[in-house]
Amino acid sequence: MLRIIAVTLAATAAVALGACGSSQDSASSSVTPLAAKTGVERAAKLKLTAEPIPAEAREQGLRASYSNTATAVKDEQVVALFVLKDAGVADEVSDMVRSTAPKSAKLIVNGSVMVVYAAAGSDHATAVERAVKAL
Repeated sequence: MLRIIAVTLAATAAVALGACGSSQDSASSSVTPLAAKTGVERAAKLKLTAEPIPAEAREQGLRASYSNTATAVKDEQVVALFVLKDAGVADEVSDMVRSTAPKSAKLIVNGSVMVVYAAAGSDHATAVERAVKAL
């Protein structure tokens, strides 16, 4: 059932990584997509744009998807941010996403927030991880 979300997340991350040429608890479920986006943008020092979400993935719990696909080469890093309806959905799809993401990518999960991160230049992984963990 949640395979569509995993495929959507993996596909978005793969597209972003290709562009670069390189990588339930109540508190977590209340994280707004805007708060997650703002925190990750600050940490990575870039701008994220909304990505389309297939209807089936939305029905299964994918609330928001953002990436820097259009600017990944210039940014010298790739960030794909996903906000899911709850931590249970994130747990269910994280192993599938982890198995499909390139080895150079880092999967950061905290509650309902999931980030696939890879750097080809300046590496802000530690800052992004802190930002995600703070949500």
